[in-house]
Amino acid sequence: MTRERPLFTSRAGATHAWRDDGRGGGVVVSTTDVTPMLERNKQMANANDGYSPSRELRRVASIPFAIVHKILAEEGIDILDPRHSDRLVKLLNDPDFAHLRTAPGRVALSGGDGFR
Repeated sequence: MTRERPLFTSRAGATHAWRDDGRGGGVVVSTTDVTPMLERNKQMANANDGYSPSRELRRVASIPFAIVHKILAEEGIDILDPRHSDRLVKLLNDPDFAHLRTAPGRVALSGGDGFR
């Protein structure tokens, strides 16, 4: 029988618990309800084109930390690694990941030094 013991809940709403494996060990289990964050992404994507008033900056996506982990585990993409930028762009342009986008249009690399 596995037992879970609550450890703490972060300010961001992630809950962490210790799951006993019954053999003297266990794992930390973390869960997060990302629904509110993804709903906010949808609202932002429908609000405007994502550009700042000066049009120098554009928001592209907002990826909850739990989904960052999922993308790394399932897609092998480390979103913080510049060597994975091309794969991240492809993922953000994939309709299956539209819920991460905060502005309409397509994401593209800008000379290898950022997104446009």
